[in-house]
Amino acid sequence: MTWWRRLWLRKKMEEELEKELRFHLDQHTADLIAQGLDPEEARRRARLSIGGPEQVKEQCRDARGTRWLEDLLQDLRYGLRMLLGKPGFALIAVVTLAAGIAANTTIFSLADAVILRPFNFPNQERLVMVWEGGALAGGFDHGTVAPGNFNDWREQNQSFERLIAIQGRGFDLTGAQQPEQFGGYGVSAGFFEALGVKPALGRTFLPGEDEPGRDQVVVLNHSLWERRFGSDLNIVGRTLTLNTKTFTVIGVMPPEFNFPGAGVEMWAPLAFDDKTKQQRANHPLRAMGLLKPGVSIAQANADLDAISRRAERLFPDTNAGREANVVDMTDDFVDEAKVYVTPLVGTVAFVLLIACANMANMLFSRAFGRQKEIAVRLALGASRWRLIRQLLTESLLLSLVGGVVGLLLSVLAVDLLRDAMPEDLAKYIPGFDHFGVNRVVLLFTLMISMLTGVLFGLMPAWQASKPNLNEALKEGTKGASSAGSRHRLRGALVVAEVALSLVLLVGAGLMIRSFVAMLRDDIGFNPQSVLSFQLLLSGEKYSEAQRRDFYDQLIKRLETLPGVVAAGATNILPMSNNGTDNTFEIVGRPLEKGKAPGADYRVVTPGYFSAIGMSLRRGRDFAAEDNERAPGVVIINETFARLFFPNQEAIGQRIIPGGRDKPLEIVGIVGDIKDRGLDKVYQPGFYVPYAQDPWNSMGVALRATAEPTALAAAARDVVMKLDPTQPVHTIKTVERFIYEQSSPKRIMTAMMGVFAAIALLLAGVGLYAVMAYAVSQRTHEIGVRMALGARSRDIMRLVTRQGLKLTLAGLALGMAGAFALTRVMAPLLYGVTPTDPLTFTLISLALAGAALLACWVPARRATKVDPMVALRCE
Repeated sequence: MTWWRRLWLRKKMEEELEKELRFHLDQHTADLIAQGLDPEEARRRARLSIGGPEQVKEQCRDARGTRWLEDLLQDLRYGLRMLLGKPGFALIAVVTLAAGIAANTTIFSLADAVILRPFNFPNQERLVMVWEGGALAGGFDHGTVAPGNFNDWREQNQSFERLIAIQGRGFDLTGAQQPEQFGGYGVSAGFFEALGVKPALGRTFLPGEDEPGRDQVVVLNHSLWERRFGSDLNIVGRTLTLNTKTFTVIGVMPPEFNFPGAGVEMWAPLAFDDKTKQQRANHPLRAMGLLKPGVSIAQANADLDAISRRAERLFPDTNAGREANVVDMTDDFVDEAKVYVTPLVGTVAFVLLIACANMANMLFSRAFGRQKEIAVRLALGASRWRLIRQLLTESLLLSLVGGVVGLLLSVLAVDLLRDAMPEDLAKYIPGFDHFGVNRVVLLFTLMISMLTGVLFGLMPAWQASKPNLNEALKEGTKGASSAGSRHRLRGALVVAEVALSLVLLVGAGLMIRSFVAMLRDDIGFNPQSVLSFQLLLSGEKYSEAQRRDFYDQLIKRLETLPGVVAAGATNILPMSNNGTDNTFEIVGRPLEKGKAPGADYRVVTPGYFSAIGMSLRRGRDFAAEDNERAPGVVIINETFARLFFPNQEAIGQRIIPGGRDKPLEIVGIVGDIKDRGLDKVYQPGFYVPYAQDPWNSMGVALRATAEPTALAAAARDVVMKLDPTQPVHTIKTVERFIYEQSSPKRIMTAMMGVFAAIALLLAGVGLYAVMAYAVSQRTHEIGVRMALGARSRDIMRLVTRQGLKLTLAGLALGMAGAFALTRVMAPLLYGVTPTDPLTFTLISLALAGAALLACWVPARRATKVDPMVALRCE
């Protein structure tokens, strides 16, 4: 039916409705006149009862809306009957769509939590992080900040409403219960106000409480308040002994607040005395800022850059080459998460496209079987748009059911993913604590379901709505004249499926090879049977001499425990995701100012290398005689020796670390270790004896003869006997550290493997469906060929060749796409290149084998065609 015909029918219907309403108006008017009313009054009341011209038009519009709703309900009922009539088709379609939608919903939930909305502060759009950068910051643009430089920024800037300093801080809680250490932060004035958050109980810091002498107040994290203090509503005003000092609890934050990370348990004021405010050599601070309304990040960078240039002129020894770097706070916190989540977003998008292509092929096949039905409806006067709407309604119905099933699957997948991430690692990922299915995710699932229904349903509906009526209505016809174009379109969809599958499989293969290479690579030490724990001695309680004596006694007592082979301590344990860099000078070599090289800096006790399983290559180990009164000594690793003493003997050379005046003599060389992660390359590093640089915070390592965790209680008892108020925390094996460090890459590799397997399965099913459809359409041709003497292998070759052509075309396109897209994975790969030939070759062969199998089954079925049956209709 043409559009003008439909318009004319609608106009006629409105005219008939208007005539009927006028008739009722006249009848009602006559009844009122018969009751004795004046004719004009009777007409007026009748109009009020029936309505005037505008009301007539409104009723016409209501009638059209009612018809549209009735048509929609009719389409839904009809579509549901059609799907229930083909339960096998409906089940496969729902499962296919559910796989694609579940994958996308799961990864969107993750991206929403850790990338899009890790924080939800009222002032979020104006919050920034401020770092130091430049040559003296090691060439980094995310260096920590010196108190003197921060003080300059805060006093001289014109761009910030508030500028906040943050410094990590440990709190030793002692008292009636067993001593316990909590992670926390010292923050300068206005921290909570800048973020725009208020406490659940009590108050936050008042102006002036970040001054020395007034800073012994503390705000508690909500989870700590619940766990340690039993949700005591009278906690505000209570005093706690923290780091041997008395602190007053002034507030408890709401449950959702854990900035700048879930590892924080307490916040205390960060107090600067006059000397600290001028200190520019050490850089212990992180800085956060709240921009003034209307100020951009570029303007803030220019503002702080001018302040940095003034400081450079006034303090050339410490500030030459240093500059400020202002970055958006959300972008800054999600940088690492983007490395892992972004490839997953692309992966699941490909899975959904493959699912849509698969569904489109299924609908093409189904539409071919309904050609006679569609032709009859067209012949009876149905419009093409009406048929398209009906077919799209069925597609949307399928996609919505698939969306519901996919949502249920994604809920399970989210729970599995949360459980797979180690708790000690997850709590440091911003936003991971609220990773789950929420209202935003539900809206995303609804949108992706509807978009998917339109995406895979529109083209089959469009093609199905224009059959050749003469051919379609013939008795016994096998297809319409437009079958050739449909075959080409379905073949193109299969090519796209194979290409997308190859890209996903190559990406998964590269991740698997990278993960295996990472695990097989030599980490430089033996983590088996090693127990570790952390100690933080209070600076107020322990002097340098007392720290030396404490760790000396601790190591000696630990070595005497039954089952302990060796014991030692270091300021940074391997695989603890921490590091301490320091610059140095080599005695006898001229050094350009501001160009001092840097290396990993470690403080260790005698026996540490044996405890952790590191090998001494040359020279000697530290001994008890290397104390504070002895000449300074240092041990370097092999990378240090190779880089800085390439053609000479390193032992006997002397270096001067940054912050020291006297040189240290190199007395030994140890092997390289993966100190900061399995996927990191070896870094130059040097070690100094603990007695010559006593730190408060140390990690202790025990090598055991059996299960190392069995030593945990005994090790804790040793510490308690030395100091009953000293907390012991983070007791775990070094193997556990390694497991936690590799968890993000392990989980990502597993997820990409699962998604690639789904893609391979969908591509195989799609190719099988196309070949099976082609065989059904060529049954007559195959019967003729076999009647004329064709053998089974000829038929097998004929059918298989068609499928292999599509497969080879898909492999060619997929290979080009994989070469281009896998380059974005380079930061995630270790020990393998993004264009690894072995991975590309093996994956291509595997996909070709799967495609061959998908073609072989329909081809084998074609060889079983009985020529008499195939030609009977003739």
